Amino acid sequence: MSSSGTPMLFFPTPASTPTGLHETEERDWASLVRDAVREIASKLLAVDAAEYIRLRAVCTAWRISTAVPGWEPQFFPRDWLMLQQDVDAVAEAAADPAAHRRFVNVRTGATLRIRLPLSEEYGDLLAHAEELLLFHCARTDTVRVFNPLTTATAVLPGFSGATPVEEALELTAAGVAADGNAPARPTVVLVLVLPLTTVILCAKPSDDRWGTVDAGVIEATDGEAPPFQGGLSLQGRFYVPTRHGEVLRVELDPQPHLVYVARPPGGPCRCHCAVTSYLVPALDEDDAGEESDGMLLVRVSEGGIDVLGVHLGRGRYTRVPELGSRAIFLPGLTVRADKFPSLAPMELGTVHLNEDIEDYIIA
Repeated sequence: MSSSGTPMLFFPTPASTPTGLHETEERDWASLVRDAVREIASKLLAVDAAEYIRLRAVCTAWRISTAVPGWEPQFFPRDWLMLQQDVDAVAEAAADPAAHRRFVNVRTGATLRIRLPLSEEYGDLLAHAEELLLFHCARTDTVRVFNPLTTATAVLPGFSGATPVEEALELTAAGVAADGNAPARPTVVLVLVLPLTTVILCAKPSDDRWGTVDAGVIEATDGEAPPFQGGLSLQGRFYVPTRHGEVLRVELDPQPHLVYVARPPGGPCRCHCAVTSYLVPALDEDDAGEESDGMLLVRVSEGGIDVLGVHLGRGRYTRVPELGSRAIFLPGLTVRADKFPSLAPMELGTVHLNEDIEDYIIA
């Protein structure tokens, strides 16, 4: 590092001194042309927004050569999980209200320590929305969505007078549905279980109240359990699985509604057996592609557990006979088990129901 704070690297030159020692050549990497910096930054961003943030933090020249992170999905934390049972963080929080919390990357096993906002201002953590954090402050009745990597914050409508929220028995999923017309205004989606049904709410910063996603497209039979209970947010899109094995996506225009994007071969199962469907990230080596959004559909019944790969391009599924090095923790988490030394080899390729990943990765 030079005296001016810019990154300096040293490389040996072919010439050598009479003593046989190599001279060194000083290169000022802060003077790297902007196009090169942008190209490197775009490749890092495609891998992980955290790497993009690290690049921008190196020096002023690199920071002004790259775009300021906004609310576009490419800047969302990807594969990062905040640990709820971090013993060190709990002890630190007792002495410092704005303590850091530990995040782990479920794909690589990497860790980060990130300082969260003060609870006096933001309130209590309500949910994770595609690795964004959703806070609710009961004192001011404000809801905030917070990006822990970029510290970007958006304020959403409060819950006062929102009948579905007041009657909800459980919040089963939260996520983000990106609005292509207004990428700087993230639309947050909540899936709430009510006594007799399940509803999907959505809101963005410019709204004055939470709206309801029209789920009328889902066919339900009288006397059945609610046709869906959870959901999964991936890359700025929110998906809902039905108990019959279909997958739907939340569309925001012209009004929030659901559309079918995948159906099981031969049509959905209409039997009355107890089956629950879950969507989890695939964590494939290559999640990108025109036919896949990196999702797995896990079907749990009395007869066992089936894991299917979701192919949106064809609207169909393929059976996944082995999970390889992955481990699934339902309702919505997949980890690369081989990246966590504390996970026993026997955990590779397993599906866990009603178990907490933190019981396995925290010593």
